[in-house]
Amino acid sequence: MRIVLVDTMGGLGDLLLALPILDALLRSHPGAETTVVTTAPWHELLAGDDRLHRVVPVHGRDADAVIGTARPVLERLRPDLAVTTNRQHGLPDLLERTATRAITDLWRSPPADELVDLRMLRILVEEGVVDPVFASVLPRIRLRGDELAAGGRLLDQLTTDRPVLLFPDSGMRVKRWPMTAWTRLVAGLLVAGAVPLAVSESPEQRADLAAAGAVPVPPLGLRALAGLAAAAALRGGRAVGGDTGPVRLAAASGLPVVGLFGPTVAGRYGYRGPGAVDLQGYPGCEVRTPTAITEQECWWTARCPLAADHEPRCMSALDPDRVLAAVTSGAFGDQLP
Repeated sequence: MRIVLVDTMGGLGDLLLALPILDALLRSHPGAETTVVTTAPWHELLAGDDRLHRVVPVHGRDADAVIGTARPVLERLRPDLAVTTNRQHGLPDLLERTATRAITDLWRSPPADELVDLRMLRILVEEGVVDPVFASVLPRIRLRGDELAAGGRLLDQLTTDRPVLLFPDSGMRVKRWPMTAWTRLVAGLLVAGAVPLAVSESPEQRADLAAAGAVPVPPLGLRALAGLAAAAALRGGRAVGGDTGPVRLAAASGLPVVGLFGPTVAGRYGYRGPGAVDLQGYPGCEVRTPTAITEQECWWTARCPLAADHEPRCMSALDPDRVLAAVTSGAFGDQLP
């Protein structure tokens, strides 16, 4: 049997949301020749999965790049089953023409209170291509032993105490927690005896959190960051961050996450796994559209119509003390000094 999964939504978080789909398909069809077509450079995250026969990167996000890469793969393989998470660029028609069976709409009729990845898995179960026993598999990155060891060595250089990885950045400004809130969280973590680690591609953000007492983490590649997060998980660590790809990467590496949600609904985009906590800022927002987030008037501009300064009220509503309590609760809190 030949299976092709086409995930070309474009973002790092999009591929990570698709990981449970891939895992469920692989487990439901052991021995199938499975190919993934996905956006570069995120395809590197699949390099450690020896269950895959091939991973084909798409170098670009426009229709020419997506179709130009996917078409020859599909026309050559003529898969028995093709699944896509993306309904744009003519992909549904391409899959339906080249595959014996194509599933092309995993976004249909979404409930406002069902996690996106679980919804997609449920559709695949209903379509009969995923065994129900795999309907709630977690997103997971498969790391090699040397990558995990390298993550452990880096963690040793940063701290020997209980680590909390902080991810202050987000791909969109509307989803960012204010820096003043981050610095308050750092102060609370230090008092609690935890060691906050600042993870960001932004030198300014790393410097701001370092000034507050956090330990800055040097810029890392995707798999190196996954190795660091996995090593932190083995030492009982935590991560804190918004609805963004790097936090999803930490969660997919096994690190319990405290998710900070504002314009997106935690009930649809929240994190899963043992120890995960999803916090919703300003739940009663009247301009939030849970199942059509890109249509929110604040989405592209980050200008909140409900705040005098136009800063996202939903993110500002997340109190640092509430976040600190979520981070230091449970087994993590029991083991703090």
